[in-house]
Amino acid sequence: QIINEVFRRLQINVLIKLNNRKILSGIAEYIGEPDHIVDITVAIDKLDKIGLENVNAELLAKGISEVAVEKLQPILLLKGTNAEKLAQLKQVLSTSEVGEKGIEETETILNAISELALPYEVELDLTLARGLNYYTGAILEVKALDVAIGSISGGGRYDNLTGVFGMNGVSGVGISFGA
Repeated sequence: QIINEVFRRLQINVLIKLNNRKILSGIAEYIGEPDHIVDITVAIDKLDKIGLENVNAELLAKGISEVAVEKLQPILLLKGTNAEKLAQLKQVLSTSEVGEKGIEETETILNAISELALPYEVELDLTLARGLNYYTGAILEVKALDVAIGSISGGGRYDNLTGVFGMNGVSGVGISFGA
């Protein structure tokens, strides 16, 4: 709601991209590379910038097996509505407890958004990873649709980030704006 209100007032046409770090962890489990979650997320987050072929090359260069990279392809190329993408993911990640939890959290967010009738589209983007590894759940980025610039807002959920500052057990959600 905050993101929608800010960009509505600024009269900037945007697309809000949503994903979940638990879904990304589930994908890493599914392709058999859970220990390479950081390498996988860093590479796939560049898909719209460097293309699929270069993402695959980067994954291979990071030591991810050819079998795992092949297994990842259909996930990276998922198309359809948010509900259709989630339905396909449910089948793929049916053996991943963390992946299923991420799907459930994402459905909760999308259902809540649909009840609000907000002006901007929210798109489930499975390649969205956000570079900061303290995110533990939902992550989002906002792209301007009328200007070719990078992300103009981003954020997500983090559990126990405050533990770094001596305040254990505090979860939160944060967003930032910028261009």
